[in-house]
Amino acid sequence: MKRPLAILNRNKIKTSLLILFIILQITCIQANAQSEHPHILVKPADKAFILQKIEKETWAKKVYDDIVEKVTPYVERHKTDPEWILSRYLMNRIHGKRYTRFISDDDGTELVGYDGDAPYPTVRVSPHKRPPITADNYSYRFPSIEELVPNDTSMKMLLQRNAPDKKKEWVNPQSFVEKINGNINQLALDAAIVFWLTGKEEYAKFSADILSQWARGAFYQNPIEGPCRTGFLSIQTLGDGNYETLTLAYDFLYNYIHKNNYETKWYENVFEKIAHTMTFRGFWNNNWFAAQTPAMVFAALSLEDKKRRDYYLNFYLNKDTISGSCGHLALPSVVSKWLTPDGHWKEPGGYHNFPVSSLLVSGVAMEKNGYSVFRDFPALLQASYVMLKYSFPNFSAPSIGDTGPVSQSPECLELGLVMAKKYNDPLLPQLTAAMDVLINKKGYKRSSADYIGLLSYLPSIPKNTGITYQWPRSGELDFAKAYVQRNGTDKETGLMYVVQGATYNHNHANGMSMELYGAGTVMGPDPGKGLTYEAPMHVNYYAQWAAHNTVVAGGQSGPVNNFKGGGGTKNMGAIALAAMEPKANNEAISPFCSFTTTNYTEPSTKTKQQRTLAIIRTAPSSGYYVDVFRSAHPKSNEYIYHNVGNSIALLSAERRPLAVANVAFPISQKPFDPPGIREITDTKTTGETNKAVTAVFDLHEADKVSKFMQVLFSAEEGRSFYTGSGPQTNTADVAFRNKPTPTLISRQQGEAWKRPFVAVYEPYIGKDNYTVSKIERIDTDSTGRFTAMQVENTNGSKQFILQSDGAEAKIIRNNITFKGNFAVIGLADNLVHYLYLGSGSHVSYDGFVISTGLANGSANVIINNKNLEVSCNQSTTILVPFTNDSKAVLTVDGKQSTLPLLKVKSGVEIKVPPVINGSIHFQ
Repeated sequence: MKRPLAILNRNKIKTSLLILFIILQITCIQANAQSEHPHILVKPADKAFILQKIEKETWAKKVYDDIVEKVTPYVERHKTDPEWILSRYLMNRIHGKRYTRFISDDDGTELVGYDGDAPYPTVRVSPHKRPPITADNYSYRFPSIEELVPNDTSMKMLLQRNAPDKKKEWVNPQSFVEKINGNINQLALDAAIVFWLTGKEEYAKFSADILSQWARGAFYQNPIEGPCRTGFLSIQTLGDGNYETLTLAYDFLYNYIHKNNYETKWYENVFEKIAHTMTFRGFWNNNWFAAQTPAMVFAALSLEDKKRRDYYLNFYLNKDTISGSCGHLALPSVVSKWLTPDGHWKEPGGYHNFPVSSLLVSGVAMEKNGYSVFRDFPALLQASYVMLKYSFPNFSAPSIGDTGPVSQSPECLELGLVMAKKYNDPLLPQLTAAMDVLINKKGYKRSSADYIGLLSYLPSIPKNTGITYQWPRSGELDFAKAYVQRNGTDKETGLMYVVQGATYNHNHANGMSMELYGAGTVMGPDPGKGLTYEAPMHVNYYAQWAAHNTVVAGGQSGPVNNFKGGGGTKNMGAIALAAMEPKANNEAISPFCSFTTTNYTEPSTKTKQQRTLAIIRTAPSSGYYVDVFRSAHPKSNEYIYHNVGNSIALLSAERRPLAVANVAFPISQKPFDPPGIREITDTKTTGETNKAVTAVFDLHEADKVSKFMQVLFSAEEGRSFYTGSGPQTNTADVAFRNKPTPTLISRQQGEAWKRPFVAVYEPYIGKDNYTVSKIERIDTDSTGRFTAMQVENTNGSKQFILQSDGAEAKIIRNNITFKGNFAVIGLADNLVHYLYLGSGSHVSYDGFVISTGLANGSANVIINNKNLEVSCNQSTTILVPFTNDSKAVLTVDGKQSTLPLLKVKSGVEIKVPPVINGSIHFQ
């Protein structure tokens, strides 16, 4: 029945009036944003709430006390010597050299010219985008404020080398300039916050004097003349973030400044310069633009002119400003272009926290000023805690690419909690469960927060509703072609690997690289970056093949275009997923096994490669990794593995030390060593050997239980083993971060496709507590397409590991048949314990058979006396050799169904539907 037109019209009018009312209310809130101060992160009405937080919450009191303790000595000195702090601020002070124009080189790397002269000292701009490094690749110690020369007019500083000699040298401070000013800016903000909370005007005066000197100078300055990466007060726009604290300080001091007759004409002009620079400069095709958003949003919210304020805020909320590679993306584009479906920033983990925390802080400020950012863009809530999903059992995240040690950011998660609670978002229980992990297992203390925490965090974490955070067995970051498998989440006994390799911003040229976890730490990590992106060691080593756990083809693997420095892409192509079980975020079919196979063509030599990585769990507290790496370069192939620690020893299969000789590794001369193997020093070798070799890495630390990683290699003709010392691994645990990295190279003379590198990795604690005692290759066929290996363990268990380079392959040997990519047959006391078909159509042993009927089928059967535990991703036929019963009963989640039996000569066949964790007993 149609509704009367009059009713429809009345309803439309009511709806329109309601929408208009809501819009007017929001507009009113936003229009009045500048009518009270502070207003960016807090409002005047929030003061009592924050004081109550300090009074009642121990963590908040600690944050506040730390702020007061840090800033008070400077405030006290300022009472009698106001020039002390002002003279430490780096300014252009000399008459005739109070520059207003700053000119960059064509790359935006360094300043090449200055011009103009202001009536007041102007803010000194960092003359280079990177911190200074020594000629022999050391950094310099960053000076304290007390060490600075007052009213310094020199373009050089006497800085101490972070080298064994500790010498001081006169050098260009480069990006130290903005960091020095940034530290003083932070003191100004800290003092402004203390003033707002206590009313003590000595804190206001200290902050206002710094702010006034800065704004007066910046008023006369123009943004740097150069490419769009150049900023306003920094050689690059990212450096302008060192001044966003002064925007906040102004917000807290607004009433004080006006009451005490400070000159205020500077501010509107300076804030618009910041907002404009952050909106139209920088890059939109990496994390750059997102990292600038706090400076952009804080400055825009500070503008008194509502029309100009709304103009800039619109670029955060709605409108992109793309001009070539320059500009800024608004939130809709951020979500669609830069966040994975689960919220990971599409760059290495170290570049997730930086842009995401910036977006979250900016969003919190926008929410405070009447904009419903988190309601309209809930993907920001996912981004606030997704790093935990990809973490190793010690809570560190994969360190792929140009990154340092990285983990889930507590600040991101705290801000996510604030906004999830505000909107009662369904994700709130998951965020709460994640916070429980950070506090109770990682040891996060809320008292480690800074001013953002004091002003914005919830007083207490909402009570958990009974949800426990669950890590998936597997994961995938498609942009990086990174594939994760884990088994167990206990810090000491959990196992996890990452295999990855792709071309994306801030990647490394590493081929099919892996990271391995064990015994409480990432033993085989990606190495991170050098001192700077242009430092020779970074260019020649960290960003290249030799720094990674990978295989070099013919000594020549390198990116397609010669890498000369920088943080952008290194064109190495991308690895391709061939098979994986469990696939990302899917349920695993086996409690013991999982695997990943990837394919790759190394671009500089066109070498075909394939890597299969697997986890095999042998007990709740033990397990190992299997690595089968094929590489088809006809001349040679170099398998490289780095393990943090103190030393590496090479042993025979009987665990006797092997004789080694000092020798230079035969690096490629034409072209000259593209992968950077030359940076691995003190090399020793066994020479060619056709016998199995075991490498043992020692991670001994004083007064701690010793940890080890053993790597067992199967025997192969034409293979040599080398040990050496690689440069330090900057992503390692602190105990090993500044030490050379023990490095192993297994070199195959000729191709390594038909005779792949086959290795078993076992992390363990205690000198003789290894559990893998022996590995042995089982001959397969003449094509070399199959790899079969027997692994023997000290607990009496045994596994047959079966791998092929394609699902159509088949093995028949030692009562084993196999057709697929990967399978494991587990034995206990020489009896079949389980059959795992990770990907394939068929596997059998000793009368037990799994047939999936699919080339990429997956199934697992555990034999428990005459009962079976079964998981399979498709209908699967199982043959067992031991029953004369007439029917089989399948139980899944307490529900039972009968499966028909087909009696055959060798036993009975059962056809099982797709099922996870089903049990079968016979009747």
